[in-house]
Amino acid sequence: MWEILETYWVQLLIGYYPDGPLGGLAMTLMLALVGLLLAMPAGLVVCLGLISPWRPLSRAVSLFVFYMRSVPLIVHLLWVYFLLPLVIKGAPLWLVVLVVMTLFNGAYLSQTIRAGIEALPKGQYEAARSLGLPHGRAMRHVILPQALRNMLPSIVSQFVLLIKETALGSVIGLHEMTLEFMGLNDTLGDKAIPIFTLLGISYFVLCYPLTLLGRYLERRFAGPSRSASASAPAAQA
Repeated sequence: MWEILETYWVQLLIGYYPDGPLGGLAMTLMLALVGLLLAMPAGLVVCLGLISPWRPLSRAVSLFVFYMRSVPLIVHLLWVYFLLPLVIKGAPLWLVVLVVMTLFNGAYLSQTIRAGIEALPKGQYEAARSLGLPHGRAMRHVILPQALRNMLPSIVSQFVLLIKETALGSVIGLHEMTLEFMGLNDTLGDKAIPIFTLLGISYFVLCYPLTLLGRYLERRFAGPSRSASASAPAAQA
C-alpha cells in the first residue's frame, strides 16, 4: 500500500491538475465544503417555508422535503445529470453534483434547523412578537441565532455525510477521490485489495475526527441543560 501512495499520491490528492481536471481528495473536500455552505441557506429557506403560518406554502414545502428524503440520492443525481445540460449547456460534472448535494442536504438540514428552533422555549418567539417585531425579523434576530447552538452537532454530522456522498460523483464520471482510486485499480490491474483498502482508510481518516467533533459538541452543549435539570430537583428538595 505504501508503494502505491509513494508513486501515485499526487494523482490521488489533486487528480490530473493542472494538466487536466482537478480531482482526488481536493475535489472531494471542495464539493463537501461548498455543498455544506450552500445547503445551509437552502435548508434555512426550506425550514422557513415549513414553519410558515401560510398553510399552502408549508404544505408545498413539506411535499418537497418528503420527496427529496424519500428518493435515493443516486436517482436525484441521474435526474440532474440528464436535465441540467438542457438548461445550462456544457454544465460541468462538479456543478451537477453540487446542485444535487445542495438540494438533497438542504432538505435534511431543514429538519435540523426546525428541530433547533423547536428546542427553544416558546416564550422567546412570543417575547419578540410582543416587542413589535414581525415574524421574519423575530426569526432572524432572536430565534435563529439561539437555534444555531443546538444545530452545530447535527451540522458537523451532515458534513460527514456530504463527504461520503461525493463518492456518487464517480457514477457520472466526476474525478473525485473514489473515481481516482477506481482508475488506479484499472491501471495496476492486480492491486484491487490494497487500493480499495486505502480508499476505505482515506474516508475513515476524513470522517472519524469529524464524528468525534460532533460528539464532543453534543456533550458540551447538552452539559448545561443536564446541569440545570439535575439542580432543579435538588433545589426543590
